[in-house]
Amino acid sequence: MSKSKDSFPTTFIPLSLLLLLLFIVFLFIIYPLTFRRSPQQAQLKAADTFYFNNDYNETDPLLTAVPTLDKMITGPIITGLDPSIGASDAPVNIVVYTDFTCWYCGQTIADARQIQRQFPAKVRVVHKDFPSADKTFKSYQAAIAGRCAQAQNKFWEMSNLLYQNYDNLSQVLFNSLARELKLNQPQFEQCLTNGATTALINDDIKEANALRINGIPTVYVNKQEIMGKVTHEELKQAIEEELKK
Repeated sequence: MSKSKDSFPTTFIPLSLLLLLLFIVFLFIIYPLTFRRSPQQAQLKAADTFYFNNDYNETDPLLTAVPTLDKMITGPIITGLDPSIGASDAPVNIVVYTDFTCWYCGQTIADARQIQRQFPAKVRVVHKDFPSADKTFKSYQAAIAGRCAQAQNKFWEMSNLLYQNYDNLSQVLFNSLARELKLNQPQFEQCLTNGATTALINDDIKEANALRINGIPTVYVNKQEIMGKVTHEELKQAIEEELKK
């Protein structure tokens, strides 16, 4: 009996230490990587739309490697973070991956918005930034200007003006357009330089790359991809086909 009592603490203490170590690893390494949501993810709403890959089967998160985005999605991730026009529960989403240095992208957006006005309760238009990933390029700087206007609820007004000046984009122009739209100028100028909106733009770029988009404009009508030049009638036909489903 004496030997049994002496051996109990000998096995109990190492086992307790091992369990404590496993708990610490789970709490500070596995849990943050697997379960914790970023501040942007915390803003997602129940009405958001995700076109997940149905062939992807996530099993035990503690045993399965974290998949890359291109393995998980087959279409746009539609959230309240990107500028949109139309009802959040609209049955048809027109998602445009675009760049303000692209004249034809502006035409595509204009066509999409015109069609949305024809189907106000059934169609939503969503803007996705897909500029050059180089932050020094005009396309990326224009995307920042658009997002800074979005912060003051003037994205679509700024968007129209940026497309009109697609070949003359500059910081001077952005500030001039902000004054034209009567934005809070100090807030806008600070936004242009503080990097607050770059995460939103970078997320769109990562998403576009995950979908292997290699040209602009690229349009998704729900899950249907239309890359390159699309006429007003072709876009309208695609939407009408979706509404029949």
